[in-house]
Amino acid sequence: MSKLGKIVAGLGISVLVILIAGALFLHHLITKSFPVTHGSIPLPGLHTSVDVYRDDYGIPHIHASDEHDLMMAVGFAQAQDRLWQMDVLRRAGEGRLSEIFGKSTIQFDMLFRTINLRKVADSIRTHLSPESEQILENYAQGVNAFIDQNRGKFPVEFDILNYTPEHWTVEHSILTSRLIAWELNLAWWTDLTYGEIAAKVSPQKLKEILPAYPDSIPPTVQMLTTGKHAAQLHSLLDAGRAYRSFFGLGGLEAGSNAWVVDSSRSISGKPILANDPHLAMPAPSRWYEAHLSAPGWNVAGVMVPGVPLIVLGHNDSAAWGMTNAMIDDADFFIEQTDSSRPGMVRFGKEWRPIESHTEKIYIGSADSTTIEVRSTSHGPIINSVHPSFQHGDSTGSSSSPIAMRWTGLEVSDEISAFTRMNKAGSLSEFEQGVKELTVPAQAVVYADVDGNIAYWTAGRVPIRQSGNPMLPLPGWTGDAEWKGFIPFDQLPQVKNPPEGFIACANQRIADKSYPYYLSTLWEPPSRITRIRELLHAADHFSSVDFEQFQQDISSPFARDAVRYLLAAYNDSSASKTPEISDALTYLHNWDYRFTKTDIATTIFNVFFVKLLHNIFEDEMGPDVFNDFVFFGAIPYRVTGQLLAADSSAWFDKAGTTQIETKNQILRKSLEDAISELRTSSGEEMKTWQWGNLHTVTFTHPFGLQKPFDRVFNIGPFPIAGGGTTVMKTEYKMSLPFATSVGPSMRQIVDLASPKSASIVITSGESGQAYSKHYDDQTSLWLNGGYVHVTSNWDDVLRSSWEHLELTSQ
Repeated sequence: MSKLGKIVAGLGISVLVILIAGALFLHHLITKSFPVTHGSIPLPGLHTSVDVYRDDYGIPHIHASDEHDLMMAVGFAQAQDRLWQMDVLRRAGEGRLSEIFGKSTIQFDMLFRTINLRKVADSIRTHLSPESEQILENYAQGVNAFIDQNRGKFPVEFDILNYTPEHWTVEHSILTSRLIAWELNLAWWTDLTYGEIAAKVSPQKLKEILPAYPDSIPPTVQMLTTGKHAAQLHSLLDAGRAYRSFFGLGGLEAGSNAWVVDSSRSISGKPILANDPHLAMPAPSRWYEAHLSAPGWNVAGVMVPGVPLIVLGHNDSAAWGMTNAMIDDADFFIEQTDSSRPGMVRFGKEWRPIESHTEKIYIGSADSTTIEVRSTSHGPIINSVHPSFQHGDSTGSSSSPIAMRWTGLEVSDEISAFTRMNKAGSLSEFEQGVKELTVPAQAVVYADVDGNIAYWTAGRVPIRQSGNPMLPLPGWTGDAEWKGFIPFDQLPQVKNPPEGFIACANQRIADKSYPYYLSTLWEPPSRITRIRELLHAADHFSSVDFEQFQQDISSPFARDAVRYLLAAYNDSSASKTPEISDALTYLHNWDYRFTKTDIATTIFNVFFVKLLHNIFEDEMGPDVFNDFVFFGAIPYRVTGQLLAADSSAWFDKAGTTQIETKNQILRKSLEDAISELRTSSGEEMKTWQWGNLHTVTFTHPFGLQKPFDRVFNIGPFPIAGGGTTVMKTEYKMSLPFATSVGPSMRQIVDLASPKSASIVITSGESGQAYSKHYDDQTSLWLNGGYVHVTSNWDDVLRSSWEHLELTSQ
């Protein structure tokens, strides 16, 4: 071999060695944190040994001799699988993300320091029941044991960001649960958005787009005889939107489905319950599956990482699910100030001081910024979320303080609530747990082995005396103050209704005879209409039927909207190009099912987005329009209202000399849709399949940047459904058509076999990329499959699953 050849060969071998070494190092970096799931591990503090069996999907089945050991083991197991997710959630709630992410998250830290969730968590801890505090302390002990034992072997996210996790505390679990409540808080967004709209349009036009609900749709419970602050408001919306985008939380949607049939409607002779909460679907999954067993405990379902109790699931006696009650649980109060009284706000005839303190936000390891956090008797002043609005009141500027009152800032003990629900052996015992749920307000659906089915509205619902709760209110008059909360026994609820079923899809909870204001934030009636159609389609149902129901992709909303569009072309003045005629043919022959391969589905959804722009954007402007459509339920409902009306000033476009009609706007929207699809999807209409536009990606915070998306994100995948189908796969109207919200988990429980359930989450049990359990449930979720989970210990002990013994020494 020549000298040059030897040099080339030597370089080639060197490069190969370097590549192999790099690959081995990368493999080690990623896999070093994978959990030990067999053998034994000492867990100091245990009273005695705990068994942890992990099934084929990595779901832990934990058996302990007492509650203390059970909670320690839950903390250890969650930390094995989800430590970085848990850490980043608590940092978000504390307003400490910038310590690890730098300046990119300073806006979020300002938001949560202003809301001051950490102070709320501290206050809640001092009011916890002794049992709740013990549960959280034991859980934290288990998390911290894992942290101490695995230094140098943490998930790769810690290495990339170059930091190590701190010890877990009781307050961190409280923060995590309260952060979830904030993410499900809808009222703050709609109040601020409608405040912006009110500054731009006439009172009459505003009234037309206040959401109503059709009387033809039955409520969940039939009530028987028994302007100028717009820029300030927008800053909070910007912070909220950016936070949701960073964590893959999509648009502001919090819909869900839950229904239950009683024994008379069930093939098995016992109630059957189904639930699929519609939330953002990041990676890792929002849910952690587990089966917990100890004396007094045998419960399975899903938990929030960072909290040790089952949120949705079943025990030996009962099963339960939840949907967001869509309660209006927040108000904004514009405070009145006076330049001669700096640092004071008026309330009636009094002047009250603004409470103030400073917060230092660290940015990385070498930088920091300080903000002033202020509050009034109504709550935190949200102007401070944006630096340009700080100190507005004390300098005499026109920037009035705006304070937020939200039920999530009140003290409560959800740990006690879920403990009672997890351990309940009867309807009355379960109800005592539901009674303690306060935030976020939930619609709770229940079934048990005794044949009972039930529904409760659970949560703190403000009693308001005056004012439009969808708009910012005057804080100085005293007229808009909350007068306490609706007592639990006066909230809408029903047990064993004669209809034989209960169905919830975020529809109006109570009819007009109900004496209190609850909300106007309901989802469009499309899903509940379809669910009721399905539940009236037969006399008896099975679990398999409910699996099919959860996959249903028919849209009553599309059926109604297309009727108006087709009628618009019956007008003698309507002209049709060949492309429009072809599109109308597709729509005329459509069955209103949003399948992945359907053409009409694509045409309709692009048309609907164009319709929103053509109706609202000219009046609102692009910024307020994007705020308006960020919570999709409102534009769906409001547009349906306008289409049902004979005429509306909203159809007349600003800036034109002629007065546009509803039919003209409908036709223009279809023409705009066809034009866009020809540009984006090609000239051939037959290629415009819905799944080509409508995809789902489970996004990790690191996956927002290339090339990390290839490592941490799961997807994209084509997907059926839409925002108005039972299988809800909502997209953001401002950035169509990727799915932003969907069934974050699905569960079905037949109480004829209370120790088994069908359940699936979006990705997998592990939060660690390249783990076999990072995305092993995704294909099931995409194709309507389920993991069949047992809580029968005879089944567990007969299995060949991995077995880890946690020992006391």
